Amino acid sequence: MLPPMANPAVVRRNTRRILAGQAVSLLGDYIAILALPLFVLELTGSALDLGLTTALETLPTLLFGFAVGVTLDRVRLRNALVIADVGRAAAFAALAVAAAAGTAETWMVFVVAFLVGTLAVGFDSGLQAWLPSLVPAEELVGVNSRIQLIRTAAWSIGPPLAGFLASGPGGFGAAFGIDAATFLVSAGFVLALREISTRPHADREPWFPAFLAGLRYLAREPRLRAATLGATAANTLFVPMEALLVLFATEALGIDDRALIGWFFAGHSLLGALGVAAAPRIARRIGLGPTFVVGLLLLGGGFLGLTLASDAVAALPPVASVVVAALPAGVSVAGVSLTNVAFSTLRQQIPPAELLGRVIAATRTFAWAGLPVGAALGGVLGERVGPQAVYIAASFSIITVGALLAGTRLVRPAVGSS
Repeated sequence: MLPPMANPAVVRRNTRRILAGQAVSLLGDYIAILALPLFVLELTGSALDLGLTTALETLPTLLFGFAVGVTLDRVRLRNALVIADVGRAAAFAALAVAAAAGTAETWMVFVVAFLVGTLAVGFDSGLQAWLPSLVPAEELVGVNSRIQLIRTAAWSIGPPLAGFLASGPGGFGAAFGIDAATFLVSAGFVLALREISTRPHADREPWFPAFLAGLRYLAREPRLRAATLGATAANTLFVPMEALLVLFATEALGIDDRALIGWFFAGHSLLGALGVAAAPRIARRIGLGPTFVVGLLLLGGGFLGLTLASDAVAALPPVASVVVAALPAGVSVAGVSLTNVAFSTLRQQIPPAELLGRVIAATRTFAWAGLPVGAALGGVLGERVGPQAVYIAASFSIITVGALLAGTRLVRPAVGSS
């Protein structure tokens, strides 16, 4: 049943606009997810530079995540999201001009990665905090699942498009230019959203006590605490694999053609969409906490299986290697989808509305805290021991994290808890 003040037509329009804006924006993100590392490989060919690029894009969450949370509970979220979108558009537009002119250097990629990562902190936490004011609570799992489905579809379309654009006459300038345009379109959809309920703002207490209030709540809430610790560990372990994925595909799987790398990204992402499609049904059947744990087990298990079979995959003809490699990688992406949907919905439904921005930002900050170190370490280890060794160690460790969480309150809540 809709809340008394919620107009069903407004809810439907909001849902369409949220999903449309995310579809366009995430398409740009997943053009960049392949275009940026390919561009770095063309500029330097260094695994360390690949790791540094990912580290700089994720470092802002650690630096600014908590401050952003306090701010989001005090400002109009619409304005914050539009500023973040326009800023990211400007950053990619500048890189597009430099790439097209042939004047781009590695430090420019590093600057853009850091700036885009900084603005993404505000946008991602802000959108999550705003959703309960845009759609009814009972529809949050469905909306989060559809956003994740769009993310997976964008992962299927964006990398092949990036490979096509980077290999075409426009080169990397065209890829980054399209990325810039997607953020402007996203800003337009944000401006069209209408709230169905008034969002309470935090009292104007001093910044530090306000910051501590969010942390205290997170520390006391056992389900969010366990999920956040699990996400922190899993993200720290997963990001070296993400940073080295292009190199892993090239060296370990023998997929060394730009277009085929794009199709590998697309194939495993498309298979991962099955996880998103199943997320609402799985969450209803087993609960959000167990869904989170199942996602971690699939994430680690898929990539572990792929790595152990990498020599056999590399021996196949190029197209066959892409098809075969996409299967276990798709299992991992399905796991990522389940984990993201469960974690997003848990942190939207459990905290009180006046703490929502701070708690969401805090959980994201902790969950992303290890990403810069993990990405940089992955780059170093990728050069020293090779991507296969990194993938085996990281995927096995993610499975271990999931197994440990199975015994916590996240999966086995106390009697009487809700």
